[in-house]
Amino acid sequence: MAGWVRFFRQWQKDLKLWLFFMSFFLVFRIIFIVVFRDQIHVQSTYTTIMAALLNGLRYDSVICTLFVIIPFCFSVASGLKKLDSLADTIRLITGVVFLVLSSFICIVTMEYFKEFGDQFNHFLFGLIYDDLRATLWTIIKAYHVGRNAVIIILILILGTSLMKMWIRHPVFSPAMNARLSSSLPSRIGLTVLMLCLMVFGIRGSMSTVPVRERHAAITTDSFLNKTIINPYMALRYAVKQQVRLTGTEGFREYVPDNNLAGSCQYAFATDDKGTDLDRYMLRFAQGPKGIVPRHIFFILAESYSAWPMWDKYARLQIAEGVKGLARDGISIVPFIAGHQGSMTSLSTIITGLLDGDIKANYRPRSQNPYPTSIAGIFKRMGYRVRFFYGGYLSWQRVGDFCMDQGFDEVYGGGHMGRWASSNEWGVDDEHLFSFVIDKVKDDIPSFNLIFTTSNHSPYTVDIRSKGFSMERISEVLHDMRSDRAGEDELILFLGHFWYADKQTERFIRTITTNLSRSLVVLTADHPGRVWIKKNPGPLERFLVPCVFYGPEVLRGIEPRHEMAGSHLDISQTLIELSAPRGFPYHSMGKDLLGNGVMSVAVGRNLVTTPYCLLDINQDERIVPLSGAVQPVQAETIIDLKRYHDILHGIAWWRIMKGPNIPDMMPDGVPATFIRGSWSKE
Repeated sequence: MAGWVRFFRQWQKDLKLWLFFMSFFLVFRIIFIVVFRDQIHVQSTYTTIMAALLNGLRYDSVICTLFVIIPFCFSVASGLKKLDSLADTIRLITGVVFLVLSSFICIVTMEYFKEFGDQFNHFLFGLIYDDLRATLWTIIKAYHVGRNAVIIILILILGTSLMKMWIRHPVFSPAMNARLSSSLPSRIGLTVLMLCLMVFGIRGSMSTVPVRERHAAITTDSFLNKTIINPYMALRYAVKQQVRLTGTEGFREYVPDNNLAGSCQYAFATDDKGTDLDRYMLRFAQGPKGIVPRHIFFILAESYSAWPMWDKYARLQIAEGVKGLARDGISIVPFIAGHQGSMTSLSTIITGLLDGDIKANYRPRSQNPYPTSIAGIFKRMGYRVRFFYGGYLSWQRVGDFCMDQGFDEVYGGGHMGRWASSNEWGVDDEHLFSFVIDKVKDDIPSFNLIFTTSNHSPYTVDIRSKGFSMERISEVLHDMRSDRAGEDELILFLGHFWYADKQTERFIRTITTNLSRSLVVLTADHPGRVWIKKNPGPLERFLVPCVFYGPEVLRGIEPRHEMAGSHLDISQTLIELSAPRGFPYHSMGKDLLGNGVMSVAVGRNLVTTPYCLLDINQDERIVPLSGAVQPVQAETIIDLKRYHDILHGIAWWRIMKGPNIPDMMPDGVPATFIRGSWSKE
């Protein structure tokens, strides 16, 4: 009896500790919603917010129960032996560990959400491969490490004090404890209750199915749905997704029926059947549309969004250079990146295959060029193929990756000798472009892929000395937004965008003047993550520019009436501008300047047509584009998502498994997508 009483008393303290942990997550969730309140949908009510808060408790209970298991074990032990003091100490230590870890992960998730607009997801694992030194310095300079450290310390001090007072005594008085423990039936009943609470807590559910990620989508507000899952559970789900994507069954993440042959027929609009995946991607060039380019410059600009080029932001005057190039050349609108991360977008461009978070640059098959590799294709056409990167070539092994994929020459910031005036990620753009100009001569045809770095946090270019007026921008911003919060960071970003624009235009004008038959294509690795509005729409958040410029080469070429593109399409477009008629090559994309059906472009979790943008992550939200004359039908969304998944599945298989299509896989999906509901006859 005495042992039971001791255990029951200690268990009550465990219960109070569990309630303390639950309260911590509830307070965090409220703070999270308040901080990012601008992202709450206008139709959401307090009832919707309350539903999100209550549903979040299911996920919190899982984590809180796991933290309480160790003190609970000592509570059980105290029933067998007098270990009350030890049980109290273990409980206090557990609480302190919880406060430290949870404060840290909650602050990190808020910074992560501010940067990427989401809780921890599979994109997080791309950061693991980033340059460690640059990443650490960026975190220190851009993410308020000192301030956040102080916050954690304050939470620890205040939280520990509150926790000690809260768990000092059991729930019931000694007399009530004695009465509840006076009979065997009551003890049995309490034991069953305790076990039920533990099981419910660790499952987050009283049904036969434990709480899962999909159970978070209980409201029509995608932002509130994201707040439901706490950071620990979000990290758990991200790990599980990454394991699935990179595992042996990753293809089924995109194509649940495992139908590779049928997927190829569907994606490439053919009824042909075969066991060679590469056969489906074989193309034959239609022949140049005009003058064949002698020098091609493919510029991948760091964090270069499309919105600064829009008329509504013309007063900022930070994109005048590229806007002028777009007027004089050909601009593809709308255009999306292959991914929202730098290396995954670069991988898509280099390999010609969508990188659906599987890190092609680290895969064994990437040690040899893919048939779709842009370097290998242009080498076969007689071009000298070079890669220029303003940063370290060791970053995500980009130097080795480019050499493996067939580049003749690979240069990084270390070759440019300007690290003293560089940022954490690489040399300033003006030094990168000067190096390219010195290296590329008019003696042999050349293909040059250039990746810039200056427009990257923590934004260390001395933009004031370059001629940027922070005072003028501040005045313009006052007319555009009423909220002054974060204005200094915003001005710094706008200044670096202006600098990148200025240097890019200067370089493009120089090389197209000095090198005969030069063709330039400019796009971004991904959109920037700073906006004028706190809660920008999908178009501002995701669209990037794509500009083709070359007065000699593009003369007489008229842009298509209906265009939409992504990184996947640039390679084929350049090939069709350069290759002789009948030249064989492989591609997953399309010719942006050729004839054909209405364009459909695919990026990671994004699909765009000339009339709408589909955001798969946002509960398959579809956004009409300017000029759309009719509402998007539900079957259109289904078709576009299916197309997105199938293209990623095909790329996954080619990178992870190779070109062979196993005979045992099912076959026979009708090739009807090309005339689906989104297409115009």
